[in-house]
Parts: sequence; structure tokens; C-alpha cells
Amino acid sequence: MSSHNSLNNSLDNAAQDMKYLLDRNYPKSTALNLVVNHYKLNKEQRNFLVRYVFSDDEIRDHKSKLISIKKISGKEVVIDTYNTLITVEAILTGRETVKGMDGFLRDTSAIFSKYRFDKNSKEAVKKILEVLFKYKPKSILFILDSQISKSGELASFIRNELKKFSLGGNAKTSKRADFEIIKLNQITFTSDSAIIERVDKVVDIGMEIISSF
Repeated sequence: MSSHNSLNNSLDNAAQDMKYLLDRNYPKSTALNLVVNHYKLNKEQRNFLVRYVFSDDEIRDHKSKLISIKKISGKEVVIDTYNTLITVEAILTGRETVKGMDGFLRDTSAIFSKYRFDKNSKEAVKKILEVLFKYKPKSILFILDSQISKSGELASFIRNELKKFSLGGNAKTSKRADFEIIKLNQITFTSDSAIIERVDKVVDIGMEIISSF
């Protein structure tokens, strides 16, 4: 897992500059473009900064939403499926992840729109359900972006796995997954900052899993 201490100098300086701009209310896209252009960063470094750097206000807000996974017992939970799956897959396959300044673990590959349902997806689903089984939520709703290839097949696989684990819940596709997740506003499994900022309680399953290794 990458950390602030392991950043190379240009990326470290870029992160510091970007945070400085964000703390002075520059829009994130503006701050990002300024530092990427100034330090001549590549696509991977740009992806890293998006997931790593947050303003002090964002850090306080995100941390205030974060709850222990132990608190899901007997509660309804909603899973931001692709965000969660991609992070868990990264952990299981050794792909690079980063713990953001806000404390949330994120995958740095930016593969969302190119995501493929394969054996790694199945292993990640099983790992997520193992963790959920341990903490016994009342029900689990996996919401998948319907525009991603094979979302229907993945939702069907998740429904079957829920039965195998004797967990109550469902998996469904949605054309407006983020909107639906935010509207439900239940305990949400995600590391997507756009969702974190719009719901009340969030679980970071990536950190839960990586800390158990």
C-alpha cells in the first residue's frame, strides 16, 4: 500500500501544493490540473492525487461519517458495489492502493468504466460477504451501475452468494447508482468521496480487510 512517506519528491510536492490550493477553496479539478501540468505528472500520478489529496474541511467531513463495521449488526446496509469490489480486488491481487489523507483506502488504477466481471470479482464478492457474515447486518443491498459490462450477471452471482452465506439482501442494477445510494442514505460501504459527502454513515471495508492481513 502506498503511503505519504513513500511518495517520490515531485509527487510529494504536487500533493502538498494541491492540498494548499484545496484549503483555499480552489475547485478540485482546477487544483489538480495546475499541479499535474506544473510537475508534468503522468496519468497514474494524476489518479493517485485524486484519491489521496483532500482539504482539511473534506478530511474532517469524511472522518465524521466513518463508522466501525461492528456497528452494522442488525442494521440495513447499502454497498456501492463497483467501488467496493475494485478496492477489495486490489487488496486481494496486490494491485496498488492508497490510504487517502481522509483515512479511506482506495484503488489507484481508475479502471471503473473498463471493469470486467471475472474470477477476481467472484473472490472479492466472497471476501466481502465473509466480512458481512461476521457482523450480521439485518439486510444488504448491492447496487451496481447498469452501464458497466455484465452488471446483470454480476448481480445474479451476488444474489446466489448471499443465499449461500445465509445473508438477507439483494443485488440490483441501476442507471443512476450513485443517486440511488445517496437517496437511500443508509449505512453505506464506499470510498467514493462524492457519496461519502452526501450520506450520513460510511464503512470503509477496504481498511477493515487490509488491517486483518
